[in-house]
Amino acid sequence: MNTKSIETLGFDAILRAMQGHCRSREAETFLANLGFLDDRALLLERQSIVGECAALLANGVSYPTFPAIDEAMASLYDPLSAPDGSLLVSLGLYIESARHLWEALHTVIDGTKSERAASLMGPLFDLALIDLERSIERDLDEAGQVRTSHPALVNLYRQIEEKRSRRTQFCRSFIREHSHLVQADQEALRDGRLVIPIRREAHAQVAGFVSSHSGSGSTLFMEPFALVEMNNAVVMAQNQILIEVAKILASLASQARSVLPALENLREQVGQSDGYVAIARWVANSGSHAANLESDRVRLIEARHPLLGAKAVPITLVLDDGVRAVVFSGPNAGGKTVSIKTVGLFGLINQFCGYMPAKEASSLPLFDQVYCDIGDEQSIDDELSTFSGHMKQIASILGQATARSLILFDELGSGTDPVEGSAIAQAILEYAHTKALLTLVTSHHSLLKQYAYAKKEIINASMAFDEQSLEPTFTIVVGLSGESHGLDMARSMGLPKKVIAQAEQLLGGEQLKLSAIIKDLEGRRVALEERDRRLERRRLSLQAEVKAVQLKELRLNQQLLQLKQGQVTSLERFVREQRRSLEELVADLRRQGVAKTETDRVKEAIAVLTDRIEEEELQLKALEKAVESAQGPKSPAQHFEVGMSVLCGQAKREGTILKKLGKGRYQVAIDAMKMTLKASDLSAAVPSTKVHVSYQSSAEQPKLVLDVRGKTLQEALEALSRQIESSLVHGIDRFSIIHGYGDGVLSRGIADYLKDQRAVKDYRFALPEDGGMGKTYVML
Repeated sequence: MNTKSIETLGFDAILRAMQGHCRSREAETFLANLGFLDDRALLLERQSIVGECAALLANGVSYPTFPAIDEAMASLYDPLSAPDGSLLVSLGLYIESARHLWEALHTVIDGTKSERAASLMGPLFDLALIDLERSIERDLDEAGQVRTSHPALVNLYRQIEEKRSRRTQFCRSFIREHSHLVQADQEALRDGRLVIPIRREAHAQVAGFVSSHSGSGSTLFMEPFALVEMNNAVVMAQNQILIEVAKILASLASQARSVLPALENLREQVGQSDGYVAIARWVANSGSHAANLESDRVRLIEARHPLLGAKAVPITLVLDDGVRAVVFSGPNAGGKTVSIKTVGLFGLINQFCGYMPAKEASSLPLFDQVYCDIGDEQSIDDELSTFSGHMKQIASILGQATARSLILFDELGSGTDPVEGSAIAQAILEYAHTKALLTLVTSHHSLLKQYAYAKKEIINASMAFDEQSLEPTFTIVVGLSGESHGLDMARSMGLPKKVIAQAEQLLGGEQLKLSAIIKDLEGRRVALEERDRRLERRRLSLQAEVKAVQLKELRLNQQLLQLKQGQVTSLERFVREQRRSLEELVADLRRQGVAKTETDRVKEAIAVLTDRIEEEELQLKALEKAVESAQGPKSPAQHFEVGMSVLCGQAKREGTILKKLGKGRYQVAIDAMKMTLKASDLSAAVPSTKVHVSYQSSAEQPKLVLDVRGKTLQEALEALSRQIESSLVHGIDRFSIIHGYGDGVLSRGIADYLKDQRAVKDYRFALPEDGGMGKTYVML
């Protein structure tokens, strides 16, 4: 794209805002070199990647910031240089952040992986880089120092401590035994060596070397010969440690050099991936939506200039197919220039990422170039006036524009004689609209407005103006030219009435008549817009009322269904209880023979059952019609024959049809009972395969309190594993572990074990009154 247009329209500020969301320097470089696309297929692919990254961010995925590794990489490439520990640590942290980024891009959302976003870093993370990261983390601390626990240094550090201890013991013993010779009762450390402060007059009595003296000269710091050997031993041990540290760093550097190609590939992947995620962050922060890339129509709905922040007034611009140029007119400071700059900037943003800070379904054509002549082109160095500067810029634009270009001209034809300026502006517009895909012009020239009315491919657009407050509304009115409202502004600023009247007289009746016509049209437009707004509010109100009625109807249907289901359940419960009573009576009859009292009891139970069934059936019939609408269309009627196996009622109890009773009613035998049921209460029995599942467990009975005090960590974990298994088997969802305080080995080990158990829902220390940190609650 044209560099001047990028700067004039403010896209460089948009790019800096996107780079501000980057978490790596590589991503900043990637965005700076990303460029614009005018190929629809490629732009759709880029839009999809940004969309998937935005979806991942919306689901909470994140990753750490990447440290700068330029210096570390340069050191690795230099065979005569060796990276220090801090540079190697930055490499390890970079690889760690890259792993988190890889995991973020491969996050599965609702069972689906973001394929395009995941492909930015490949299907697998390089194992050699993971090995390097682990080696660096194992050998170096956060400050880049080799860990004192490194196997190669443990013995050396122990030896140096022993030598230092013997050296210190010698010094203290010497001072204690030669107290009459020493100046102080404490040894001193000079240049890494222990020395003994000796009085100057007594130094001849000490066999050793003088290493230094005090400022006054009264004290000499000496090393007896025995201490010299001890100091040398300490220095040699320290040097041995430095040698081993250098070997460790060299080994890590060698390992890093062996994976330099993989590191360079990782930096490229990080730059690309983090760059797209940064664009997605900017999209979310700016309220942008995906553009409709399938459309070549100019359609911007509530577009907000992203650089104006809260001051941005949303504009809407929709052009019909075939429109090649638009002349924007209206009062000064009414938003003409901002509007055409918004279109140009949105064209750049759209072709950079496929998103725009506008409502969904907004679209723009794909331009091969965006040219603009906006602002003051005066140049003292080139001896150009404002008008000359504009003409030079416009000549360059007209010479470079193609059939796929967007051209923006601000205040076309201004800066010279109005008559000549109007003629030049009209000629430029005539030439530009036949050469470029779209030309947007702002102007106050009436001749240019009239020319736009005469051309089918050129339309007028005005910036709406509130004549009562004399302030612009920043609304674009397509198809209507705008008034500059110069006389109205002059009148509001207190210009003498005679001056206003003289200006109107000089302006001419025809011009005033045209202005009146335009004002009348503007008034009618405002009235129509207000009418549309009232109709829209009424439509939304009616829509809300319809939804409320539908919701109320749905709730009633749900209540009726629940009531019917409750009645059926109650009836089934009653039948089940009466059936049990009848079975007990039949059993008594069979054992003891039939007696009149027993027969009366059976008849009484049957009568109660029959009355209850009839009562429930009457209630269900009353509900049936009200529920039919909520149940939808009925399924086709089923045909039942005598002897056929059927499923009865909501409980789906299996029975056999004994006889047809007519009117859709059947006598059905269910176990030892005979019942009369409607066809709607029956369904054909489907043979099913019974599956028998048995489970056996040798798990012991779980304990509510597991005491592992006195056990080793391994024994405690084995007991805890058995406890979890037996608790799950026996349905216990919580228990506690007494591990005591001690040195914390059991407490930490048990916490680490519980953290990795999928069956463990939560765990925490007990309340202070229940054991505190010596006891842990476990919830399964």
